[in-house]
Amino acid sequence: MAIATITRKLLSAFTHYRTQRRFYEDPRFHDPHLLKDIGLRWEQGQLVSIHGVEEPSQRNQRHQAETRDAYEKCPHCGSRLA
Repeated sequence: MAIATITRKLLSAFTHYRTQRRFYEDPRFHDPHLLKDIGLRWEQGQLVSIHGVEEPSQRNQRHQAETRDAYEKCPHCGSRLA
């Protein structure tokens, strides 16, 4: 009888642990304000970044354009250099 009680309590504890863990890991159950603090939001059933994801090639092109502008303009007055 004691073994059955212990087994039942262990099974109950394990079931509770798995349920809580699944609840914690699944972002569908998180509060929208918490997701916003993390930088995420729900959009058409998918979790997406608020700030968007930038491809490395786009980031590289933007950096090249900024670098080129830095060499073509005077750092003090902002006028174009010839």
